[in-house]
Amino acid sequence: MLDIAKKALAYAEAADVEEAEVFVTRSRSTSIKVYQKEVDELASNTGSGFGIRVFRGGSVGYAYSSDFSEESMAATAAAAAENAGVTAADEFAGLPEPPGEVSQMDIHSPRMAEVSVADKIGIAREVEAAALGFDDNISQVEQAAYNEAEATVAIANSRGFAGSYRETTCFAFTMAIALRDGQMQTGISFTTGREPGQLDAAACGREAAERAVGLLGAKQCESMTCPVVMDPFVAAGLAGVVGSALTGESVQKQRSLFAGLEGKAVASGVFSLSDDGTHPDGLASAPFDGEGVPTSMTMLIENGILQGYLYDTYSGRKDGRPSTGNGIRGSYRGMPHVGATNLRITGDSLPLRELIGSVDKGFHVSEVSGIHSGANAISGDFSVGAAGHLIEGGKLTVPVREVTIAGNMISMLKSVEAIGDDHRWVPFGGVVQAPSMLIGEMTVSGR
Repeated sequence: MLDIAKKALAYAEAADVEEAEVFVTRSRSTSIKVYQKEVDELASNTGSGFGIRVFRGGSVGYAYSSDFSEESMAATAAAAAENAGVTAADEFAGLPEPPGEVSQMDIHSPRMAEVSVADKIGIAREVEAAALGFDDNISQVEQAAYNEAEATVAIANSRGFAGSYRETTCFAFTMAIALRDGQMQTGISFTTGREPGQLDAAACGREAAERAVGLLGAKQCESMTCPVVMDPFVAAGLAGVVGSALTGESVQKQRSLFAGLEGKAVASGVFSLSDDGTHPDGLASAPFDGEGVPTSMTMLIENGILQGYLYDTYSGRKDGRPSTGNGIRGSYRGMPHVGATNLRITGDSLPLRELIGSVDKGFHVSEVSGIHSGANAISGDFSVGAAGHLIEGGKLTVPVREVTIAGNMISMLKSVEAIGDDHRWVPFGGVVQAPSMLIGEMTVSGR
């Protein structure tokens, strides 16, 4: 891959441009779904290609191809240069400054390729069996799945950067359905790793079943203003919304509730949020980002104080800041854009039992719907559907559904009273490491 990148770069540099960059990927993925012990779906996909980004007179041009022949490289370079000729000049466009030393990261496991497809099917079957065997009220498992991906990434540019890395990721996921007295409830769970041996299939199945069974008999509660405990799934969704508003681009376009608040309190002192593209357990970790800038740990909110924002090269130049290594690239078909890697909620934590035990009357939220569509990134106001359990006398009691929790994002963050010790990686809507969180007061709208 790196040899291909360097060869394509030579064609790009010969295309009458000032600067050039080549981004190359090769990927393979496998998806397995099991239903009633039988394989319902087994699909494998492979893909590879390269993208050429060039700069001339302040204008940027981009073109890509999946054909690695030298004729294709020459044609793609010419197309990128031609595209640069019809785009408007932008003083902030350009390649990143040459980076320092890029550290190596252990994010690839050869074990993934060594495990047979039959054994990977066995993981999905074990997930399903664990869910079905958890409780008699589990009527079926709608989905038991195993997914894996392996990729090689290489970048070379005319400022002297040339680097590559390989990565592997895998996860198992399930959705269990509980049925009793005509009421149906669902529960989900997942387990993640770099290779199949790191997955806990049985625990995944049991957790999904437990979450579904725990909501049987749920009904609306009375409307109230009370303390709310968010479980890690819900807290991760919240962190994803907050993280998306903490990019330099969002602030520059006045699309962020955090615009103009750098150095000010936006959360309680027990709450911290960082983006860490170097964390060994984070599935979004990499030695460098989609522009060749080394990834880093960026503190966004520390002890409640907004420290700064995430930048790629372009948005950083607009603010006179260096890139934080957050130039995200989902494919060789597109140019980089600023985004989060591994978001992490941290702070002094309490054992989960103590955190819930501190609430005399409140609401424990285990599910929300519409957290991204229901939150206004500019005002911070949100309203989402929720399900969970009442907390009475420090214990989870009556299951609740069809209620709404609403408020303002910053007001909620300032009301965080404690975080739990049950941190876990949640791979939905990004990669987030989140614990349970106790919010001192929120509005719960029910009957």
